[in-house]
Amino acid sequence: MPTIVNIIDKLLQSYFGPDQISEYKKMLTLNSIPKKPFKSSLNKPTKNQLDSEIASSQNYHTNVNFLITFAETRLENQKFIELQLSLGEVSISQGELGTASEIYNHVLSLINNDPQKENITAYSLLSLGDIASRQAEWEKSISFINKANKLFEKQKDYKGKFRCENLLGTIAGDRGDLKKANKHFEKSFAYLSKKKDVALIGMLEINLGILNNIQGDYDSAFMYYQRALIKFEQLQDFRRITEVRHNLGMLFTEKQEYQAALGEFDLSISSSLKAGYLPTLALSYLSKAFIYTQLEDFPLANAFADKSMEICFKLNDRLSIADIYKIKGIIGRKIKNFKGAENYLLSSLRINEELENILNQAETSYELGVLYIELNKKDEAEKHLKFALNYYRKQKAPQMVNKIQSLMSK
Repeated sequence: MPTIVNIIDKLLQSYFGPDQISEYKKMLTLNSIPKKPFKSSLNKPTKNQLDSEIASSQNYHTNVNFLITFAETRLENQKFIELQLSLGEVSISQGELGTASEIYNHVLSLINNDPQKENITAYSLLSLGDIASRQAEWEKSISFINKANKLFEKQKDYKGKFRCENLLGTIAGDRGDLKKANKHFEKSFAYLSKKKDVALIGMLEINLGILNNIQGDYDSAFMYYQRALIKFEQLQDFRRITEVRHNLGMLFTEKQEYQAALGEFDLSISSSLKAGYLPTLALSYLSKAFIYTQLEDFPLANAFADKSMEICFKLNDRLSIADIYKIKGIIGRKIKNFKGAENYLLSSLRINEELENILNQAETSYELGVLYIELNKKDEAEKHLKFALNYYRKQKAPQMVNKIQSLMSK
C-alpha cells in the first residue's frame, strides 16, 4: 500500500521543481509533530492499536498541513487550490476524513463565494457530502449534496449532477430505502445521455448491480458488475476495480459459492492495497470473516473481523463496525457462546437504529431471530423475524422472505 511519504512525494513532483522539493523536505525534518487527541464514540481498541493509529494520523495530518502552508506562498492561486483538491481526494482514500474535511473547508474559505470559482465550490461541497455520508451523518451529507446540486444546475454541469444523484442514491441504499435509491439512480442515468463518460456509466452499473443483488436478481447483478469491471480495467482505475471485485464477492456469498467469493475478495484486497484505498479493504476483510463463519473456521473468521475492525476505527465507519458486531454475534452463536452472541447482535442493532439503516436492522434482526430460536425464546424470535420479514417483503426480496417464513414455521 502507498505510504504517506510516497503519496506526498508524488504530489510534490506534480507541483514543484527539484529545488523546492529539497527545500520542503529540509524544512519538514526541522518541524516537530504536535500531539492530536484520539476520539472515538465506540468501545476502545487495544493500547497498541490506539498508539499506532494516533501516530499514523498525527503524521499524516502534520505532513499534509505543512505541505499546504509550504505551497501557499509558492504556488499561484489556481494551482494552490488544485493541490488541495488532490490532497482532499487522497485523504478520503486513506481514511483521513478529518483532514479531508479541513482541506475542503479551507478551499471554500479561500474561494469565498467567488462566482468565477463556483464549480470548485460545488465539487468541494460534494466532497464534504461524501465525507459526511461515510460517517453516516446523513442529514449533514444530504444538505451538502443539495447545495452542490444547485450550483451544478446553475452551471449545467451534468457530470456534477450525476455525482450528486449517484451519491444520494448510495445514501438511500445505505439506509435501506431501495425504492428511493432506485429513483436517484434513474435520475443520474438521465444525465449520462448528456455526458458520455465511461467512468460515470461504470459507477452507475456498480450501484445497479448492488440493488439487483439485494433483491435476489443475481443474473442481472452479475451482468452489471461485469460491464463495470471491463470499463474500469480499461481505465486502470484500481479504486473502482476494488469495489467491483468486492461486490462480485458479495454476490457469490449470497449464492453460497464461498470459494468463488473468497477469490473475488482476495482480488479486491489486492487492488485496495495497490490503490491505497482503505474503505473497501475493511469491507473485504469483513466479508471474508463472514464466509469463514459459514465454513466454521471460527479462529480465522475472528482474525479477519479484527483486521476489519482496526481499519473501521480509523475510518470512524460505524456502519461497518455494526456489521462486525453482527459477524462476531454469528461466531458467538456458532460456538455456543450465546450471551456474547446476544450482546454483539444487540449492539449491532442499536448502532443501525441510531444510523437509521433499515437494511442492516433487518439483517441483524434476522440473526437475532435465529439465535432466539436456538435459545427457545419464541416471543423474541418472532418479534425480530417479523421485522426482517416486513422489510424484505417491501423490498421484494423473495429469497429472504422464503427463508424467514421457513424459519418461522418451525
